Amino acid sequence: MNLYHLGVIIALASFAGSSIFYLQSFSASPSRATLQKTAYWLFVLATLIISANTVSIFQFNPEHLISTFILITSICWLTILAKVIFDFRMLGAFVAPLSMIILLAQFLFFAPHAPAEIAGPGALMVAHIITSVLGEAFAIIACVLAVFYLMQQRAMKNKQLDRMQAAQVPISKLNTALLATLWIGFILLTSGLIMGSVYLQFFFVGDRNALMGKIIWAFAVWLWYFATLVWKNVANLPAKKLAWMTIIGFGLLVLGLFGINNWSYVVG
Repeated sequence: MNLYHLGVIIALASFAGSSIFYLQSFSASPSRATLQKTAYWLFVLATLIISANTVSIFQFNPEHLISTFILITSICWLTILAKVIFDFRMLGAFVAPLSMIILLAQFLFFAPHAPAEIAGPGALMVAHIITSVLGEAFAIIACVLAVFYLMQQRAMKNKQLDRMQAAQVPISKLNTALLATLWIGFILLTSGLIMGSVYLQFFFVGDRNALMGKIIWAFAVWLWYFATLVWKNVANLPAKKLAWMTIIGFGLLVLGLFGINNWSYVVG
């Protein structure tokens, strides 16, 4: 792994961090200005690194990556100029996740720019596995909390006081815990996806097509959780719908873990 590879990882992580802070800034938080400022400077960091990588990538001559890197670099600098000149503060809230999604899709679904002759650094793969598994663990906890939340809400609606007292957990705390586990799980899944996409693009040795079914499904599940959090923070998604979307997301995750292996060979 060289500085170019590290730059790609840091740029993706910075875009992800910027997206998360921008999303949080949509909520009615007293620290909204701080969240926006943090998101903006993470976006600037990602822009600087991706710009450096765009220059250095020419020495590798990967034609399919050059156009993508130039596109992302261009829209990022235009976003920064819009902030500096016109004070368009929230434009980065849309450009940061868009840039991250474009890069992830490019790395996951398009052939590597150079065939890897030897397997990549083991630490990168280990980190990918650990963060992905921890993300899945938080997704399980979030699903359980979502089920408890719906049960508590139903008990309140039907005025089943004995059932509510037996639960011993206020519904407001369930909602807070659900949202917290969703965010932590999403951050871990994002970290795993970033490291997995970089490994697949630069270091993977083997048949990519055999993995394509699982890759597509993992990306789709990640997009579902991302859409859930966007809807919650931007459109103030009701807690009941958040719980149902969490349960559906976990169902998709389980299907990807246990039901997609054979389909990979069909896609491949």
